Amino acid sequence: MIKPLEKELEYLLQEAGKESTILLAEAMEEGIHLLYKRYVSDAYLAEKIDRKKAIQLLGASAIEELEEACRAEEM
Repeated sequence: MIKPLEKELEYLLQEAGKESTILLAEAMEEGIHLLYKRYVSDAYLAEKIDRKKAIQLLGASAIEELEEACRAEEM
């Protein structure tokens, strides 16, 4: 039985037409970027870093979107 991750990787290899090492490197890069954004966002929401630092790390638009989503949840 093929596991979901293996199935997804197989599809990506066929669709992208790239070597597995290249594709896995891209996946690692994208995954690290997503984790970075999540951890910075979590740190900001937990008040471990201030707004200025969060904007330096993620950009003003990302922080504004995060704040807007938080306000929407509070309603």
